[in-house]
Amino acid sequence: MLSMKNRCSPESLLSIILGLSKQQKECVRSMGFGSLLKMKMTDIPLKLGFYILQKFDYERMVIDVEGKELKVTTQSVHDMLGIPTGGTILTQLDQWPKYDTSYDEWKQRFQEGAII
Repeated sequence: MLSMKNRCSPESLLSIILGLSKQQKECVRSMGFGSLLKMKMTDIPLKLGFYILQKFDYERMVIDVEGKELKVTTQSVHDMLGIPTGGTILTQLDQWPKYDTSYDEWKQRFQEGAII
């Protein structure tokens, strides 16, 4: 029997998107991720997921589809999903001040085990 687990299923992402307020959606758009708000998928067919994983060469970053290579690049991901390219390198951002309580306050809003 085939089984595959992922950390963020399309259904979870769709649920989050549908729960966003207008203001939150506008914030997502302003960051360049507006195309994700248009996603309507709830799942990825299991056989398709396995096929892609079996055909993916992570060293060369290509998917071999019946003898033809589909290159997986920053640009191809952008073209397919609309995810922005470039931008800020996260490791170069200033660290959040340790005395700031925002994270603790945000974390307390969710029950233990809840999907965030």
